[in-house]
Amino acid sequence: MSGYRRRAAVLSGGEAETVLRRGRRDRRRSRFVVRFAAAGSDVERLCAAFDYARGAASRRHPDPAEASRLVESATSALVTVGDRLLELQAREPLRTGRAQR
Repeated sequence: MSGYRRRAAVLSGGEAETVLRRGRRDRRRSRFVVRFAAAGSDVERLCAAFDYARGAASRRHPDPAEASRLVESATSALVTVGDRLLELQAREPLRTGRAQR
């Protein structure tokens, strides 16, 4: 009924109260920023960013085709990064401190 009271107040010449409630996007973004800033390692920051994107992707979208393209692009980028990180790990010697044969 609060919407009715606001509308009735405006129609009768009264002042309508301004609602300063943040939207879902702002709340989620601010929680992500706090979690990202508190992360102590690259892996924790990656997890925070992934969870933020996963939460956004799980919602319905007005343009499903565009949402699908964005998710596909992010997925492709993550796979590329994973491949590159594994290539870097492959260059690292398995046993340090021993002479190579």
